[in-house]
Amino acid sequence: MHSHHHPRLASWVVRIALLATLGLVATEFVAGVLAHSLALVSDGWHNLTDVPTLVLSWIALYLERRPPDQQRTYGYQRAGVLAAFVNALILVGVALFLCYQGYERILRPVPVASGTMLIVGAVALVVNGGISFALASERSDLNLRAVFIHNLGDALSNLAIIAGAWLIRATGRTIIDPAIAFLISGMILWTAVGIITDSANILLESLPKGMSLEGVATCMLGVAGVKEVHDVHIWSLGSSSHALSCHVHILDMPTSESEQIAHQIREALAREFGIHHTTIQFEHTHPPGEFHIYMPDSAPDR
Repeated sequence: MHSHHHPRLASWVVRIALLATLGLVATEFVAGVLAHSLALVSDGWHNLTDVPTLVLSWIALYLERRPPDQQRTYGYQRAGVLAAFVNALILVGVALFLCYQGYERILRPVPVASGTMLIVGAVALVVNGGISFALASERSDLNLRAVFIHNLGDALSNLAIIAGAWLIRATGRTIIDPAIAFLISGMILWTAVGIITDSANILLESLPKGMSLEGVATCMLGVAGVKEVHDVHIWSLGSSSHALSCHVHILDMPTSESEQIAHQIREALAREFGIHHTTIQFEHTHPPGEFHIYMPDSAPDR
C-alpha cells in the first residue's frame, strides 16, 4: 500500500499533459462549433475540466515535495487529496451542464458534420490515450489517480464519439450526437463520485480504504510481548501515507526490551498495512492476563 511514485517525473508528465489538453480543448471547441456537434463540444468541456485538474495536480505535486515545517508538521501530503476533491466537484457541475445541453439539442436538432467529428475524435483519442498511458503507473497516488481517471474517461468518450460519427454518417440520425453527450455526462458523474468519496474519507480522517481496526489490532497482538491493544486510531496523511496511534499493554520490563517490542510492531504495521507513522504508548501490567482487542474511544487520542 505504500506509494513508490516519482514526484519529479510525474510533475513533468502532468505539465506536458496540460499543454496537450489545452491544444485539444481549443481544437474540439472550434471543430464542434463548425461541425454542429454537441458531442465534440461536450467532449471539449470534458477535457477543459482536465485543465484545472492538471494545474491543481501539478501544484499539489510541488507542495507534496516540500518538507514538514513548524506549522505543518506532516508536510503538505494532503494538498493532492484536496486538489482531487475540488476537481471532482467541478466535474459534477460540468456533467449537469452537459445534460442540459443534450436536452436542448434533442428539442432543437441540427445537422452534424460527421466527418469532422470522426477526425477530431480520433485525434482526441490519441492525446487522451497517451496521457492515460503515461500516468498508468502512478495510480496509487489519489491526486494522480484523479488525473488518470479523467483522461481515461476522456479516451473512452472519444471512442464513443468515433462510433457516433460513424453511425450518424450511416443512418443520418442526428439524435445520436446528444445521446453521446449524455453518455459522456454519465461517465463524468461516475468518476466524480468515486473521487469525492475517497478524498472526503481522507479529509475526514476516516479509516483508510481496505483496512479494518480489528485486522490491524490483531496484527499487533501477533508481536511477542503484546498483551492488549486499545485506543487504536488510524488515518491517512495523504492518498498513500497512513498514520496510527494506540495504547499497548505489555508486561513490566526494562525500557530496552519495550523498545524492541515497539520496533517489531512498527515493522509489522509497515509490512502488512503500509503504515509508516506510528505513535505507540505502552502501559505496563504485572499479571500475564489474556490477549484482548479494544476498539477506539469516541474521541481520538493522538
